[in-house]
This record gives sequence, C-alpha cells and structure tokens, in this order.
Amino acid sequence: MKKKILITDRFAQDVFLYLNQQSQFEVIRSDSPMHLPLEHVVNAHALIIRSRTPINEELLKKARNLQVIITATSGFDHIDLEATQKWGVTVMHTPSANIESAAQLTLGLVLSCANNLSQAHRMMKAGDWNREQLVGIELSGRTYGVVGLGRIGTRVAQLVQAFGMNVIAFDPYQEDEHFEKHKVTRLSYEEVLKTADILSFHVPKTLETDYMLNRSHFEYIHRGIILINTSRGSVIHELDLCEAIEQGWIRSVGLDVFEKEPLQRTSKLLTYQNLVLTPHIGATTEDAFYKASNIAAQKLVGFFLDGSTSDTLPPQVPWYGATPFKSDT
Repeated sequence: MKKKILITDRFAQDVFLYLNQQSQFEVIRSDSPMHLPLEHVVNAHALIIRSRTPINEELLKKARNLQVIITATSGFDHIDLEATQKWGVTVMHTPSANIESAAQLTLGLVLSCANNLSQAHRMMKAGDWNREQLVGIELSGRTYGVVGLGRIGTRVAQLVQAFGMNVIAFDPYQEDEHFEKHKVTRLSYEEVLKTADILSFHVPKTLETDYMLNRSHFEYIHRGIILINTSRGSVIHELDLCEAIEQGWIRSVGLDVFEKEPLQRTSKLLTYQNLVLTPHIGATTEDAFYKASNIAAQKLVGFFLDGSTSDTLPPQVPWYGATPFKSDT
C-alpha cells in the first residue's frame, strides 16, 4: 500500500518530482494551505507543510492515518505540539535551511540602520539631497550583542566579526565552549542590553521569550542602540518599543517580524523615520526555499524507509518549554 503524502504549501518543483518518483508514495499537492480538503486530510499518512498551514487538534482528529508532519520551516509556532503528542504524530522541522538567509537579512538590516539607507532612499525618491540628515556610523570597533547564540545567532556573530566588531551574547543554554569557539564574550542579558551598540534577537517563540524586551529593559538599555529583530515578533513589546523610540533612547530599529502579521496599516511603527521594516522575509530566498524542500523530502523518505527522525518537535533544545523569562535586575 502506497503512503499518501499531502504537500500543503509552496514546494520546490524538482524535489516534488523526486518524491513523486518514489514507488512507495502517492504525492498530492493542495492549493489552499489554510483550508485543506477533508478527503486528503483523512487519507494522508504524511503532511509536508509550511507556516501557513496551522496544525491543531481539530485537524488531527480528522487525520486518522497521519503518522508524520514535516514543516519546511525553522519556526514551529503554527503547530499545536501538545496535540500532536496526544495523537501520536511525529513532527519534524528544518531549522538548518534558513541559517544563511536569516543571518544575511539581519546584516542587511544592520547596514541599513547604521547608514540610514532606508531614509536616504526615500529622500532621493522625493528629490531631496540633504546628506547632513543622513550621518551614519561605522561598525568597526563597536560592540555587537546577540540574544540567542544558536544556529542563526552564531552565524551572525561570525559575519559581524568580519566588520571588526566585538561580539557579546546572552544564551543561558549554550556551553562556555561554544562561546569560546566562536570568540564571543558571554554576558548576562542585562549586561548585553547595557553594553551593545547593536543588538539582534535570534530566539524562538516560547513562554520564556515572549516580551523578553519590554519597558523594564528600555529603562536601562544602552542609549543610541541599533535594535534588530528577525526572530519572532512577540519577543519585543511593540508599544514599549514605540515609547522608547519617542524618548530618543534608540538610534534606529530593523524589524522583520511583528506581534501581529501582516503588520496592520494603523501600526505606530509605520510612523517613525528611523525604522526599517520588512515583511517577514528572513527565509525568503531561492536557496532557503530549495534547502527547506529538499531537507523535508529527505526526512520523509528516511522516516518511511527505516523510521529515522531528526530535528523532532517538541525540541529537546534551548529555550523551549522553559519558565517565562525573568530579568535579573
């Protein structure tokens, strides 16, 4: 009996053809990632999804034959992991697929903020040649702070070191050897906030990381800091961020993620000139898309061939399932 594989979202065509050529699979694609046809869900032995396909208990009750779900994403907050455990469904993700793309976007936002590129572009489009309003800063010799020294955070640390920056980081779950290997100075969260000239977040969405940057931290954060978030929108309390911007405590901000997506047209974030905003494109490169599709396919084949699993969810890795983050101050 062939295993029925339902792919619910965008997927690399040549990887789809590869799966379709496997004699043990019957591969079906759905054009509606948020509203899957019931007949496909009921019969599916495996789902390959992306972030637009929510997995909840209602769906799992219908998917009586479902054995495995593979999300071709690094994030996993679109999946009810308690429900998948309850129904005995194996879940895997592809956290290595977007490392380069997310790190690259982070550096793009850093450079844009440091050199006022977004403001300069708007001024040029408006026919305004006023360089005095666009005085930037050099990265060399400054201090870069990383919150979350995992795959992406570590790659960002490597890249900014090439600019001659000193890197400090907070990650309570990485061993000292990891910091030493990558020439990163280990500090507490408070010390990173007080010291970093530029700060970026690279943590998953969990109870521990929700609003881990809020009003209480903005009170003492390094004045004139450049703040970057390419992880999850819930990491930063947006209204508190707006207040900090209005107080003049922050030089500029680069955000790829938001508390509610798509970003509402009424959001105050759209009113500030010293913000660079992008629509959650950290994994939106041709390369990351192909890698995520290919890795998902290989995980699927391995699961049905010999029962192998990797990058399973819930993850037995840092930040997940920990107690809510508390400041030491």
